[in-house]
Amino acid sequence: MIQIKKESGHLQQYDERKLTSSLLFTGATQQQIEQILSEVNKEIYEGIPTRKIFSLAFKKLREISHPLSAYYGTKRALLELGPDGFIFEKFIAKLFKKMGYNAVTNVIVNGHCIEHEVDVIADNSKEKILIECKYHGSHDRRNDLKTALYIQARSLDIKQGPYGKKYDDFWFVSNTSFSDDAIRYSTCAGLKLWGSNFPPQNTIQDSIREFHLDPITCLNSLKKAEKRMLLDSDILVTEDITKNPGVLADIGISSTRTKRVLNEIRKL
Repeated sequence: MIQIKKESGHLQQYDERKLTSSLLFTGATQQQIEQILSEVNKEIYEGIPTRKIFSLAFKKLREISHPLSAYYGTKRALLELGPDGFIFEKFIAKLFKKMGYNAVTNVIVNGHCIEHEVDVIADNSKEKILIECKYHGSHDRRNDLKTALYIQARSLDIKQGPYGKKYDDFWFVSNTSFSDDAIRYSTCAGLKLWGSNFPPQNTIQDSIREFHLDPITCLNSLKKAEKRMLLDSDILVTEDITKNPGVLADIGISSTRTKRVLNEIRKL
């Protein structure tokens, strides 16, 4: 059996069922999945990195259907919400708003010992949540125990300060995964995690699909430089384009290509 290399560097047995599950997430048909698996299996080799398998599958899926590949590329799309974490923070605020919260970014609150800049504060009629966001530009950058300890220490200082009784939960949100130690510690300490691998049944990608809040970076009909210009103009999600298609003309996209972009968004 072929051994593949995980992002952690550890080897594990290749299991095409995991790739099948990932492709099902996109809405691909069984026939399309079988076609992609057949072509990917011809190209895998001993020790192939999981990210290489992902790239191969994405390439095959894109040849079949651009809209489907956009969903499969959600992880990649989140990586492109850089190069710093500010855009990712604004995206998380938009996602919480879509979930029925009010949300604001970059709020200074007083802790017991020092002031803290909280990336996002989200609240509704039932709860108020303080959110620390960690953006990484590579899937290889996992959130480790050290980072979880640091964020939990910040949450405790805020909890012991004058703002402590004004919120219910502290969340650690990331566009990449959490290490096993970070998950075990955070679960024990009461620090809520939300990222690409946790919680298992409600990852950040699951919520993006559930609430139809696709980042513009998932669109294959836009060039990388065009995505960058839109992000810099605070156009973060596809519905921002749907509501105001003129933003595409503002960055020099022709009417013909605008129709192509809008068509891809509709198919999502």
